[in-house]
Amino acid sequence: MKRRPPSLFHLATLIAMAGLLMLVPACDKLKELLPKQPPQQEAPPAPVENPLTAEEEQLQKGMEGEGTFSAKVDFGEVPKALPFELNRSSVVSILLYHDFVERIPRNEMMVSKGVFRAQMQALKDANIPVIPMSDLLAWKKGEKNIPEAAVVITLDDGWVGVHEIAYPILKEFGYPFTLYLYKKYVGGAGRSMTVDQIKEMLANGGELGSHSVSHQAMAQMRRSKSPEQYQAWLHDEIHESKRWLEETFKLPCRTFAYPYGDKNADIVRQVMEAGYDAAVTVNPQKLNWDTHAGELPRFTQLGDQDANFRVATSFYGGGKSIADSRFIKTDAVNEQGEKLVTLKPEPNATIADRLPLIEANLAKIGPIIPETLVLKVGGFGTVLARYDPNTQVVSFRVPQKIRLDSCNVMLSFRRQGADKDELVSWQFKIDKKAAYLPQAAEAAPSAPAPQSPAPPASPKA
Repeated sequence: MKRRPPSLFHLATLIAMAGLLMLVPACDKLKELLPKQPPQQEAPPAPVENPLTAEEEQLQKGMEGEGTFSAKVDFGEVPKALPFELNRSSVVSILLYHDFVERIPRNEMMVSKGVFRAQMQALKDANIPVIPMSDLLAWKKGEKNIPEAAVVITLDDGWVGVHEIAYPILKEFGYPFTLYLYKKYVGGAGRSMTVDQIKEMLANGGELGSHSVSHQAMAQMRRSKSPEQYQAWLHDEIHESKRWLEETFKLPCRTFAYPYGDKNADIVRQVMEAGYDAAVTVNPQKLNWDTHAGELPRFTQLGDQDANFRVATSFYGGGKSIADSRFIKTDAVNEQGEKLVTLKPEPNATIADRLPLIEANLAKIGPIIPETLVLKVGGFGTVLARYDPNTQVVSFRVPQKIRLDSCNVMLSFRRQGADKDELVSWQFKIDKKAAYLPQAAEAAPSAPAPQSPAPPASPKA
């Protein structure tokens, strides 16, 4: 068989292999010329640690615990929120007004503009808080506290004089109020308020109350109807008035005013079962926390004779009313620019001491009659204060820690030769959170200072 001659590819492959064989001896000679590596040594054995002592083991476990080295800083115990304390000792007077005129009232249901303004000014000068009906309801439910002595203003029926005369004065003083309206008189003819006028008042301090549908004596109507007719009528007077008022004014109607104060136990029950939180009468009395919510009393203001107003504002003990006193403003000064009365704690000040010393310096007033001094402190009533005739300083150390966030103080006295008492009233606040801090507790007096009666006779009750 004839052999083929080798291709060019085969010849190139044979030449390359021959070259590689020639390089092997050269690489061996190159290795001889390179520095030789030292022989590899075995790794030394791991050191053996001494066993931990029992104390070291305990320390090790503590250091391995979670959070040992976390970036947490202990700033001490965080004060807990103070528990809410309901003050059940407050006393409230609800004032009842009907209609208003510019000058001389034509009947007892009208009060003149001047007398109404004077009464509102007297409340302000005496520092008697005017609170909304909603605050009174919240207090009755145990949800919030109200001042020790307070007034609620109510306006019945919906006379246009309420909008034209009383409303601007109430806005001026910033006093809240409640409108008691009956359906058939709202927006009617004559001297009734329009829906828009009522909406304006409700948007500026007013709250909504029902005064029935027809304003008829509810208990007496039983005589003119059958038992079935009477119950149907009574249900409508109570329920329909609430529904219509809430639908018309888009506000809750939470209280009811009995027309003419005419009611009985069954009517009171039905009113409360209809979803009202409270109902008001025309009985001239103050109310307290225990007063039945369905029979809250009110003082009706009869014309310009302010006898009921005097009784309603007698929060000072001994029948003393703000209408019986002249007022001294807390910032009043004499001709030399000196304060007439220096008060401690200062008016509107915030203090941490829950056992404060209350003082009133009357030296700039001139000689007074000591036995006319009457000091009343919120939460304690009329108190036995100390009077120093040389310095004319009246003082009283609060004997028990003040529970509320603020404290009202009222002091009345008569100057020698005067025919009327004068009254100064102020309020200070308590920072109860600060009062609970350790430094406040250390600074507070350990025991109240003993009190002495005002010479030559103790203050009036």
